[in-house]
Amino acid sequence: MISRVNVLGASIAMLVCGVGAAVAADDYCSRPVRVALFEFGVLYRATTDDGIDPQLLDAIKSRTGCQFERVVLPRNRIWAELQNGSLDLATGAIPTPERKAYGFLLPYLKTRNVALIRRDAAQQIKTIDDLEGSAARVGVVRGFRHEAAYDALIGRLEKQDRIVKAADVADNFRLLDKGIVQVIFSQPIVFRQYLTEEYLQSQVVFRDWAPQDETSIGALILSRKSFSPEQARRWDALIVSMQRDGTLLKIYRGFLSTSQARDIGYVGPRSPD
Repeated sequence: MISRVNVLGASIAMLVCGVGAAVAADDYCSRPVRVALFEFGVLYRATTDDGIDPQLLDAIKSRTGCQFERVVLPRNRIWAELQNGSLDLATGAIPTPERKAYGFLLPYLKTRNVALIRRDAAQQIKTIDDLEGSAARVGVVRGFRHEAAYDALIGRLEKQDRIVKAADVADNFRLLDKGIVQVIFSQPIVFRQYLTEEYLQSQVVFRDWAPQDETSIGALILSRKSFSPEQARRWDALIVSMQRDGTLLKIYRGFLSTSQARDIGYVGPRSPD
């Protein structure tokens, strides 16, 4: 027979643990967090509802007690909802001064874009100058940012009405495949998820035009309307601890080779405020 003392003790222990979990969760979030994902190669695939970002969120949930309401949204809508406070968090954000004005940016990976050029146009487009001097059109995803060199180029071409804006990543690849655009910018962790190796070898030529010291940083972005600076600092410290204990590398290795997983790990300046 189980004694009443043991039952009472177990009940008290459960109550104490529950209070502790609530306090820990409140350190990171004061209510359920509405978080937006977007279709982006190994970061998130809607067809499998899996990727680096969902697994990162699961790891954060297990450490903080925060509850996540996940939604999938286009990039432009994500930025708008973060600014108006109807969205609390988004993944894979490239830090910019504009985004830092309305969100806390917490880096967790890095990668690089390259130019993917249709093979039938590649002979005439070997450099950025060649591209600018041609009539070729470039496909970009609405709301996306790239390395500074590519964003500057896109800005110049947009003034010439040579930019075609896609709704999402898959749509951008369709523009390239159909010849509506001759050039797009993408990352290996993305384009190898959508284009077969045969297609990449027979239909596409790669050009790396960005300076070697330029990378695209992927960050969690926490809306300033939803989180306090102290909560953001705790989130940032959590990301650093997950990097140091190997949690992030383990997540990356679930979708990439060991060398690729190590390459995308971010080690650099942090400014969660």
